[in-house]
This record gives sequence, structure tokens and C-alpha cells, in this order.
Amino acid sequence: GSVTPKVGLRRPLHSTALGKVLLAWARPGEGGPGTLPPLPAFTDRTIVDPAALERELERVRTDAYALNDGESALGVRTLAVPVLDGAGYARFALAVRATPEVITPERTGWLLTEARSCARALEVLLLSPAERRPPAGP
Repeated sequence: GSVTPKVGLRRPLHSTALGKVLLAWARPGEGGPGTLPPLPAFTDRTIVDPAALERELERVRTDAYALNDGESALGVRTLAVPVLDGAGYARFALAVRATPEVITPERTGWLLTEARSCARALEVLLLSPAERRPPAGP
């Protein structure tokens, strides 16, 4: 299956994989669940409880990726990874968005490997040498 996004559509951070990554790796004082207005629901899967969102962000930090499984739109699954700076904060995020038939549990590992590789490449393209993380070891 395919997913056709609406270009320019904005969603609150709590309801998207990209947003969860940005919240999970936000600089102190630049965001986080405590800074969000009331959390609206877009589907019955949207996290609207601030404590539940904090638990989800802890999982995102532990697993080093975010998953959105129908939280902002039913029938859409998204994996997102951070593009980190040298201080370990998310400057950007990268997402893979498709249907649940495409982003399956069996494919998740491969998709994450590829997304993380792309995120490291984006660090080099988008951040100055002084802002980047040290190169990954062998």
C-alpha cells in the first residue's frame, strides 16, 4: 500500500513520530511534554495523557527511534530517527512513512538501519564540523 501525504500539513508534536523524536531529544528549555498545550486526539490511538507521553518519550530515547502507528492518521505507520548534533540533541528528524503492510515488524530492523545511516549522512550535510558528533567507530 501507499500513503499520499498532504504537503504542508502540520500536526502537533505528540501525534507524530517526527515530533516524538524532536521532543525526546530536545535541548533543555526548548520543548518537552511539559511545554505542550492540551494534547488533542486525532484517532483513538493518539497519546493525549501527558504522563503517557512522557513514558513514550522515555521508550523513544531508549530504543533510539519513534513509532507512530495510526496516532495521527489511521492506516499510516511511521518510523522516525533523530539527526543529532555533537551535544546529543535532535537538530532534525528523518522519517519513513507508509502503510502497516509496508512497515511490518519483520522489516523494522532493516528500515531502522537504513534510516539511521541516512541520519548520520544528514549530520554531515546539514551541520558544520563543529556542530557534528564524532565519527562512528569501525
